[in-house]
Amino acid sequence: MKKSIFLYVCIACLGVSNAMAEEGTGAITTEVSYVAEAVRNLSGGLQKGTKYEAAGTLGATVDLEKAGLWSGATAYVEFIIDHGTDPSGTLIGDFQTASNIADGNRTRLQQVWFEQSLMDGAIAVLVGTHDLNAEFNVTEYGGLFTNSSFGIGPEISGNAATSLFPEAGLAARIAFHANDQLAFSAAAYDGDPATRPLRAAEGYMYIAEAAYSSEGAAYKLGLWRHTKAPVQGGGQGLSGAYIVIDQPLWDWDGGSMGAFLQYGLAQRSAENIKNYVGGGFHFSGLIPGRSNDEAGIAFARADFSNNYRSLNPGFKKAETAIELTYRAPLTDWLAVQPAFQYIMAPSGDPALRNAKVGLLRLELSL
Repeated sequence: MKKSIFLYVCIACLGVSNAMAEEGTGAITTEVSYVAEAVRNLSGGLQKGTKYEAAGTLGATVDLEKAGLWSGATAYVEFIIDHGTDPSGTLIGDFQTASNIADGNRTRLQQVWFEQSLMDGAIAVLVGTHDLNAEFNVTEYGGLFTNSSFGIGPEISGNAATSLFPEAGLAARIAFHANDQLAFSAAAYDGDPATRPLRAAEGYMYIAEAAYSSEGAAYKLGLWRHTKAPVQGGGQGLSGAYIVIDQPLWDWDGGSMGAFLQYGLAQRSAENIKNYVGGGFHFSGLIPGRSNDEAGIAFARADFSNNYRSLNPGFKKAETAIELTYRAPLTDWLAVQPAFQYIMAPSGDPALRNAKVGLLRLELSL
């Protein structure tokens, strides 16, 4: 029933968008995506087996100025429907989460926000329900990969309740673009997005990022603090920092190569992860005549905190995932992406052998 409702809503929104486009307003832009995958644990981890999961998203952006309602304003609404079984919890046993769409069964109004542009776009203020990882701690090259750590480091997601997929929380964000190259952003988020209402007892997540971009390269430095994140010894309040680098390396006729690096550090008192490092190489157009194909190899290493290892005596100091993947658009609206991950020391548990994981993903977008 939920799947049918999702499809009906998609069709209705597309119809509204097309109608407005025909009228020449162009005020509404819709985005519909459905990602389905099969994940098989070939060996190691908790047990062999295959799990299936999918994530559907319907987003609508409304340019309120084009609609004749509000100058310099934009509104956004996003609805998600997820289903299936998380392979990390049932087959692999890894901490970093092998699939970045892993969620289980959920239907949710994920994001609803309003943004006001000021000073000819130099300043933008956003309020509403917002996904932190839509703007902060983002690597463009790392976005190709399927492991969750390439989206946002586990030193954040593994230590503190954070406004991320699949639970976005209330937020206020201000962004300042000094010029075409230099930008600054700062935001405050609900300390526990799962509950939605703001509660002082759940604290707040504060984050700020400075970004410099030039000729396809991007360099980012971020600082964050969660006022109520649990820490070693039963206390609360955790801070951290991160850097993200996207660096083009080489272009050729119909293709390119780039590299990315992520590094994140949390306080020594962190509950689970004390630091994280990830990085890899991204390729496009490896096969002649297929310039839109993407391929990559990357690694993600999460070092467990002293607190985590004291609660789990004998556990190893880190979990490392190595991923090899290839994404091929078959049409304008359909792409296929196989991936292989080799996960060493899942969750640091010495009882779990290194896991070999195969993943096949299909992406539908309209």
